[in-house]
Amino acid sequence: MKSLRWFSLLAMLLVTNVGIVSAARNPIGLDPQLTHQIAPSLIRLQPCNVLWFGDDNGNVSYLARLGLSFTQTNNPADLSAANLANYDVLVIAFTGPGEIGAHQADIAGFVAANNGLLIHQPNELGVLDYAPAGFDVTITDQCWCGNCGFNDAQIVNGAHPITSGLTDTDLPGDFDTAANLGAGYTLLARNVVCTNNPSLAAGGFGTGRVAFETGFAAVNSIDAGSDAFWARLFEWLCIGSQTPTTPDTWGRVKVLYR
Repeated sequence: MKSLRWFSLLAMLLVTNVGIVSAARNPIGLDPQLTHQIAPSLIRLQPCNVLWFGDDNGNVSYLARLGLSFTQTNNPADLSAANLANYDVLVIAFTGPGEIGAHQADIAGFVAANNGLLIHQPNELGVLDYAPAGFDVTITDQCWCGNCGFNDAQIVNGAHPITSGLTDTDLPGDFDTAANLGAGYTLLARNVVCTNNPSLAAGGFGTGRVAFETGFAAVNSIDAGSDAFWARLFEWLCIGSQTPTTPDTWGRVKVLYR
């Protein structure tokens, strides 16, 4: 009888632990158990106006710590050429094909005019129909394999302004399975566990810039990546190269330029 009670207790613990793990494996990379406060960032970027299209899921407040100015919308009408002209960077987040493809020409024109486009974890299956020509990508799975996306991404091109000076541990988790990068992209990082599928890529379009990544930048992310990574990414999107931010201390400088 005593051994039976121990067996029952062990079974309950196993069920509880499985439930916790299942709760943590949210497809977008969110861990509902992480509830700590957003820590301030030591990095402050130069002013850059960003239009965030799509769900937020905590990303906007997290990235705004870097000094970026965000306007959030879910209205496709805000992707008109006239409205996009008010911004330096467009982020299209958690948005799959069949939703905003009608604005592909407006998006392409915006990027070509020396602006930035970030395709941030689409989290929907299919070929993205809103990307500029040559920058299509296919999402083959909304989830991931390996170690819950954590530390699975590996830099394969460390010479690019986004990845220069960073290490694999700076990268966020890889929370989409992607394939078939368009010819306009240069592959910068891949998931070494999930058959080398791309997790970060970038390229030039006209005088502008396009980047694709599968991360999740939020305080309750399983693996949000470092502030240095997101700063490098948005510096490149905003102005096309690395430039000094507005540091008040040496500590701020060495965090970004290691």
